[in-house]
Amino acid sequence: MAGDGGEARRGPLRLLGIFTVVLLVCIPVVTLHADRNRAFFVLDEFAYADYLHKIDGGQLVVRHGDVSEQITLRELACRGYSPSIFNDRPPCDSPTFAPEAFPNAGINSADIHPPTYFVVTYAGARLIMAAGVTDDLIHAGRLFGAVWMAAGLTALWCLIRVVGAGRLAAACGLALVAAGPMVLQQWHYLTPDAANVLVGALVMLAVLGWERSGRGRSWLVGAGLLAMAVKAPNIVVVVAGAGYLGSRAVLASNGDGRTPRQYVEAAAALVAGAAAASVVWLLVRATLSRPLVTPMEQDERVGVLRPSQVLENVARFITPWDREPSSLYPLAVITSYLLVGSLLVVLVALTRRDRRYALALATGVLLLAGPLLLVAVNFVVRGSYTIVEPRYGTTLVPIQCAIAATFWVKKALVAVAVLAVVAPVAVIVRLLG
Repeated sequence: MAGDGGEARRGPLRLLGIFTVVLLVCIPVVTLHADRNRAFFVLDEFAYADYLHKIDGGQLVVRHGDVSEQITLRELACRGYSPSIFNDRPPCDSPTFAPEAFPNAGINSADIHPPTYFVVTYAGARLIMAAGVTDDLIHAGRLFGAVWMAAGLTALWCLIRVVGAGRLAAACGLALVAAGPMVLQQWHYLTPDAANVLVGALVMLAVLGWERSGRGRSWLVGAGLLAMAVKAPNIVVVVAGAGYLGSRAVLASNGDGRTPRQYVEAAAALVAGAAAASVVWLLVRATLSRPLVTPMEQDERVGVLRPSQVLENVARFITPWDREPSSLYPLAVITSYLLVGSLLVVLVALTRRDRRYALALATGVLLLAGPLLLVAVNFVVRGSYTIVEPRYGTTLVPIQCAIAATFWVKKALVAVAVLAVVAPVAVIVRLLG
């Protein structure tokens, strides 16, 4: 009993130690990028920056139709966009700014998101500013991305270990995910996607934790709540977790002592948590919304989905992690298909009773059809259509990485370890270049 208590106390301390070490690595990477890339990253980051400024003024939730603050309009006029799509912006030193001269008539488009990410990031940014690191709220918010990055990688470490991979394989997995340009980009800029790896890992940890320990289903409800309280596209990893539990109900054949009904009830608990968070947020947003259609909404509104719009979204989550030509592109392709390829290996080589089989099956289905789920949700809830961004599928990266890491042994581990050194070094060289 005493030994068990000591282990229980050492567990959180060990986890804190891992987080601290990872954070010390993440801070210079995120700081280097933030210092060298002042421009906003397309329209989304402009809206997210305005969210922080609204919180700074005492408004915790952005309402539909809210116009961006003058300070944020000035930020856009001075910083610009990268890539540049707003070249005719007003002079940086203008006394005031007319919102109509800005994209989307200056209306903040971040009202679709719950305030969770923004409140946490604002609090972190304020702590960074209080420490004297910077007096720029936007820069401080970007620097806090190092914390999101470290938290996500720490959760990923736990998931890889739970699935059964060794410590060296887990370390390689963290390095490869951190060096993936599309994933790393989420930690460089202001975006709710900064929590994708953390949310994806935590949802699957809750699912596997329930299966391994037999504890109550409250953790599953909480995981579903957390996922949807951050961002609606996180429904993808919730469905993946529920799909895994459903697959186990069919494939496990009671080999682990659990009945199919228990698996179905666990899946229902996960979905119920997600549904509860979604309903609450939709009601809150509807209550606060103003009766207008923004220019962006007008552009995205459709009466019916065309077959071509459905087809162009199939398998949008199975892409190289860096879609732009660059020196990192070959490494991104290798890493991306190394993880996706592991799912095929599992489905071909392992028996259906192996937990990894159900994990690979559920994840593979969502990599193919997950974008279609998001298209359908957008159309039903908002009456709109936009092509799904591959980054929305990065909540599935943790489980792909965890599955792949279980195969990294002996010579395969040596090869992956080489890639896990080369890829991060290439990222740093590109940042310094």
